[in-house]
Amino acid sequence: NPRPAPPPAPPPGPGLLPRGPPPARVEKGGTLFSAALFRSRKGPSQSDRPPAPPPPKSIFFSPPPPDRFKNSLWFVRLALLVKLGLFQNAEVEFEPFGNLDQPDLYYEYYPHVYPGRRGSMVPFSMRILHAELQQYLGNPQESLDRLHRMKTICNQILSNLERGFTEDGSLSNLTQENRQASVQLWRSRLARVMYSVANCLLMMKDYVLAVDAYQSVIKYHPEQEPQLLSGIGRIFLQIGDIKTAEKYFQDVEKVTQNSNGSQSRIMVLMNRAFLHLGQNNFGEAHRFFTEILKIDPANAVANNNAAVCLLYLGKLKDSLRQLEGMVRRDPQPYLHESILFNLTTMYELESSRSSQKKQLLLRAVAAEEGDGFNTQCLKLG
Repeated sequence: NPRPAPPPAPPPGPGLLPRGPPPARVEKGGTLFSAALFRSRKGPSQSDRPPAPPPPKSIFFSPPPPDRFKNSLWFVRLALLVKLGLFQNAEVEFEPFGNLDQPDLYYEYYPHVYPGRRGSMVPFSMRILHAELQQYLGNPQESLDRLHRMKTICNQILSNLERGFTEDGSLSNLTQENRQASVQLWRSRLARVMYSVANCLLMMKDYVLAVDAYQSVIKYHPEQEPQLLSGIGRIFLQIGDIKTAEKYFQDVEKVTQNSNGSQSRIMVLMNRAFLHLGQNNFGEAHRFFTEILKIDPANAVANNNAAVCLLYLGKLKDSLRQLEGMVRRDPQPYLHESILFNLTTMYELESSRSSQKKQLLLRAVAAEEGDGFNTQCLKLG
């Protein structure tokens, strides 16, 4: 006699598998579904279908190692954050890189990818940015420590090259041409580090050490001696040491006396004008700035300072006319924060309708300048 059919199984509750054969034990790397559930939802069993291709190993199992190009992209991103004044964000994004000397940031860490290649994948400019960032976060001493570490490394590499070794001190047959190119590269990098050291000291108002740092750069870039001496003279002007500033300006004239270029002439006239400004001799300063404008009518520094001299001479209308004409004639190079600050100050001195004119300047800035422009110079608040 036929046996009676068994009662139907109750429907599965929420989160439960339907009754049937027990699921096979899941081994490492196996499927997460039971065979019964897979067949009931997908139709044919796995044995009825062709095997699926394995996942690409470059995505799931062995990610590609970093390279110099990717680190250069990171540097561009971090530099843009600093340019926008987002210093905290830049510091957070620098944290995964550590001190930029982790083993996985060197080519030797990936011998199967970069056979025979040695050195760091981190761009030198990224190291400079990493060191300089701390001074914008209120930690200038940390910036100096990082910069001095970079200075020590640059000096060690130059010493190795001068003694006939490679940059890392190992023996190698470098051609004279390659050795000379490497020495020139690392001398320029050392000068770049010294510029950063001097700028950091200047921000800390340690003027004596800042002047020493700027003077040390002349040894590596003798062609920039006139510009560096002029800058040192202006530092002394800023702290009120007129006599020492005049001495440096005279040294600039001695260095450039055999030069017939217009830039050297402009530099000498600019130094004389600034010296008269420091002595509150605004008439003579305006005369020298005017001479510069005869040589280079588009010189923004001379235009701006000539207008300031007119203001101090009591010629507000003439001063305002000069600055406004400069900005309206060619706004792109003249929409500078210091120029606009002076212009808005003159608007406030001229009349009580300065806010409308400031709004016009704001529209010009929005049309011409980028996101990094500091609108506080317009004094809209």
